[in-house]
Amino acid sequence: MRRYLLFFACIITIGELYAQQITVSGGGRPAYNHTPEISTGLTGGVFVIYSLNNATIEFSGEDDSPISWRLFRENGAASSTPISGAIQNGNISTLNISEADCGYIIEQNGESYYLWIIDYSQSPLILNTVSTSNEEGQCDTSATVSPISKTVSTSNEEGQCDMTTLMLDGEGKKLNYYSINGAPKSLRRELTVSYMSLTWDKESLAYTQTFQTETVYDFSSSIQVPSPLCNTDFTVTGDQILNYWGLSQTASTEEYITSAIGATATAEQTYREDATNEDDRHPTDYLGGSAPAEIEFKAYVTDAVTHIEWEFSDKEDFSNTIARYNDETLWYTFRDEGVTYVRLVASNSTATCQAYSETFTINIGEPRLEAPNIFSPGTSPGVNDEWKVAYKSIVSFKCWIFNKWGVQMFYFDSPDQGWDGKYRGKYVDPGVYYYVIEAKGANNKKMKLKGHINILRPKN
Repeated sequence: MRRYLLFFACIITIGELYAQQITVSGGGRPAYNHTPEISTGLTGGVFVIYSLNNATIEFSGEDDSPISWRLFRENGAASSTPISGAIQNGNISTLNISEADCGYIIEQNGESYYLWIIDYSQSPLILNTVSTSNEEGQCDTSATVSPISKTVSTSNEEGQCDMTTLMLDGEGKKLNYYSINGAPKSLRRELTVSYMSLTWDKESLAYTQTFQTETVYDFSSSIQVPSPLCNTDFTVTGDQILNYWGLSQTASTEEYITSAIGATATAEQTYREDATNEDDRHPTDYLGGSAPAEIEFKAYVTDAVTHIEWEFSDKEDFSNTIARYNDETLWYTFRDEGVTYVRLVASNSTATCQAYSETFTINIGEPRLEAPNIFSPGTSPGVNDEWKVAYKSIVSFKCWIFNKWGVQMFYFDSPDQGWDGKYRGKYVDPGVYYYVIEAKGANNKKMKLKGHINILRPKN
């Protein structure tokens, strides 16, 4: 029972706290209500009215006890002055707003409520003219536009690789208000800039057109947005107050010819799946491994790219370029031991904008070559029935196999191949045979191996 009484008391307390209500109306449009930071002390909120025409503030008190009004300005509530003319009917007091861009204090039963009124008609958003600039600070076209069809301009000077400047000719002063302690604040206008650009799609391996929006908090004669990667027009709409009233202003450019670029590259290695005697032939977490490593590089670029180049370097910072290629699809075979760095560089027609792909690291391992000295062909299929070397990063290879009288039994020139123990289609007799290998590794050093092979198997 006690818990229930406590819960009931809480309901009454909360109900009393929120029983007071402030309503701003009139002015030709519904008032826009902004909830400011608690630190401002404006417990009643910030209201933007379309105009002073028939604008009122209505306060619903907790009872019919007297309600008084005061006005304060940017120096804070401590310097407020009394206001007369409010009409109270029961617990409701109504005041005709004769002044805006100021604060009001409503007092009842020792409690004070603070709010600020902004007259939008005194600081409207206006977009008037458009211009297109081809050189910094110089405009080659300028035209006044009708209220029905407005456009903003684009700054198209060379070198706008990351950001594009939109120039707006108009007005849009800050919508200022002040805390009860006189601290200046402003209500964001929130203009929206929309345009098309290109976005890399990993699934389709292509750049696709996407709709982009940027929010600009305050009006400015120049606005910077990320440069689009395709030709597009920019549209500016706003502000959030006009949006609320259904009176948004919209401005658009003519087609903007982009100079910004994007570049993406892929690298895919071809693996020797059947070379089971080759070490590190199929690395899973890096490119390269055993040489020769064949890799296909593909370039994907955006509309304004006119030149591409694959840079090869032995330095991670590309301070030393060892090769350059201009193919859109490049097949390259890495034969040298060590690390090679590869990246795609793209540029536009004036070479003022460059874009770089990720850097691919190709690591070719140290050469290794070992020959076994025993095998048993024809005795246990699939188990030690073929003579093969074990190797890594061998870029050229020749092997001769002889019997004890010097007759050549077999010859092959690829290290992934081997001898099945046959001569002229028949298994040779068990015994000792000899091999001679001449090879070259990825370190460009020649390798010579000689040795004997013991064949273990019953005579036919």
